[in-house]
Amino acid sequence: MHYRAALFDFDGTLTPSLPLWVKAFRLALGTFGLEFADADLVGRFFYRDWAEVARELRLESAAVLERQIHLGLREAFQDAELFPEVIPILSQCRNAGIQTALVTSAPRFILDDVLPRLGLSEHFDHIVCADDVQNFKPHPEPILLSLSALARAPNEAIMIGDSSADILAGKAAGTATALFMTDAHASFHHMESLRATEPDHIFVEHRELLDILALDAR
Repeated sequence: MHYRAALFDFDGTLTPSLPLWVKAFRLALGTFGLEFADADLVGRFFYRDWAEVARELRLESAAVLERQIHLGLREAFQDAELFPEVIPILSQCRNAGIQTALVTSAPRFILDDVLPRLGLSEHFDHIVCADDVQNFKPHPEPILLSLSALARAPNEAIMIGDSSADILAGKAAGTATALFMTDAHASFHHMESLRATEPDHIFVEHRELLDILALDAR
């Protein structure tokens, strides 16, 4: 199918940044005198509401935890980089007339720093981040907001991401879906649970998107 819009997740999809989130959590929780193994950080705290985590850790408030996490993210994301084929893929999308959007749960302050530094700013027609929505993926709100901005129907678009939340959000919004499954993510995601979301496409290297997006045929 020739898609008219490609929606990309950020963390874990365009950048191998999941270890940076681990570092940010480690730095943040260390300020409260708390230490956890990396696997415990991922299993207990990733993809959860700040308020839930704050209550579980008996911290003063979700706001206090979020503030420390954000400080940790600012430090950790100084080491952010892209997967090697990301810029060429995005450039080919634009050259082929495929609109592109970034649909991420990352906070805007991270994107404002990282996107220009990595040369990504000019590659997206629209950006939806954590600051723009009430509901994060897997809720369809971020995707529907992006589609509205692009003036595209769900059946014209594909959501590309590395997590169950990305695929479930795409399905809920009515888009096609493509799941990035790399062995490097095995410590961050339950791989069988990822497959159970039944994405339309699965890819292990970004160059496979050339075929998924029919870029070779344009």
